[in-house]
Amino acid sequence: MSYGLRPILGGPGGAYNSGGFTEYPIVDGETDDMFTGSFLVQEASGYVTVQATSPVVGSPTVTGMTIGVAVGFRYIDANGDIKFSQHYPGGALLTDAYAFVADNPEQRFVVKSDGATVQASMGLNAPVVSSSGTAADIGQGSTATGLSTNVLDFSAQAATTGIALRLLSIPHDGTNETSSTPNVIVKINPAVHQLIEPLGL
Repeated sequence: MSYGLRPILGGPGGAYNSGGFTEYPIVDGETDDMFTGSFLVQEASGYVTVQATSPVVGSPTVTGMTIGVAVGFRYIDANGDIKFSQHYPGGALLTDAYAFVADNPEQRFVVKSDGATVQASMGLNAPVVSSSGTAADIGQGSTATGLSTNVLDFSAQAATTGIALRLLSIPHDGTNETSSTPNVIVKINPAVHQLIEPLGL
């Protein structure tokens, strides 16, 4: 099952599953759905929204660099109730909304590959793609689980650094390392992270 990117280590010397994140506001009435495990972007308005493509070098936009990965949301719904959720459902009547974002440039994540990524691929880079295989679904997810359906794009692994993720290691548990779709530990490439690139903050 795909789950997007899941934080596991807050950089060198960091603690596993530390839960570190930064709150970023979502504009009132934002209609785009957002899911835990998806890339987000902080636009010129200061608000964050879902990234509709795999991050690349460029301006901080839904088709450029990223601020990090969503780890949850809170918002006030149409009934005036505060909701905490893995899924921001998008709606004109939603207010006071925030995304919780793993935005540390050194953050490590685990993500499922859609192909047989092996040890020889470590040190290469790769974008994400939707597990549906449809480009328009990047950034989307399951409303049942609240999780992103993004996966590592095995077919696009390359030495190019201007794409989303650097492949670091393959967890060994007796089955993952020989899986045809293994989980892979990655980090966001500096060239596509808003908090590193000079075009960012």
